[in-house]
Amino acid sequence: MHNRIFTPPRSRVWTAARFIAHALPPRVLVVDDFIDSADALAAFLANTGFDTRVAYNGCDALKIANEWPPDSIVLDIAMPGVSGLAVARTLRESPATANVPLLAYTACETSDDYAELRESGFNGVCEKPIDPLLVVEILTTLLGTAVRNRAKYYGS
Repeated sequence: MHNRIFTPPRSRVWTAARFIAHALPPRVLVVDDFIDSADALAAFLANTGFDTRVAYNGCDALKIANEWPPDSIVLDIAMPGVSGLAVARTLRESPATANVPLLAYTACETSDDYAELRESGFNGVCEKPIDPLLVVEILTTLLGTAVRNRAKYYGS
């Protein structure tokens, strides 16, 4: 199993205390067309201190990301309709979501797949199936300045 972070975060030091200091838990949008998988990961993340929302398709993911600004998005790639790659490209084109860390949650296994994910704007990848504690570890690495960014752009 390969799990990678493509772009180093601005700060590799992340602690829950940074979010507590801002009185905001980190927001994570979990997107997966497999409902049980999405709900289980979101519930686990919520139990570890994240504020979570779930989308079961690409269109809903884009809508939620615009209405409820996430600090990070865990995004399945192979979904019917609007794929995770298309969602990532659309998020990167919008000033409101251009800098939100994107974590691919997928079964890809080749270096070509990793290159395509990177080109689509993903900051990291974790391969299914994965221990949810590893997802927490990857998210905490990616989230260095997310709350400050959200406060800057949304005033919340």
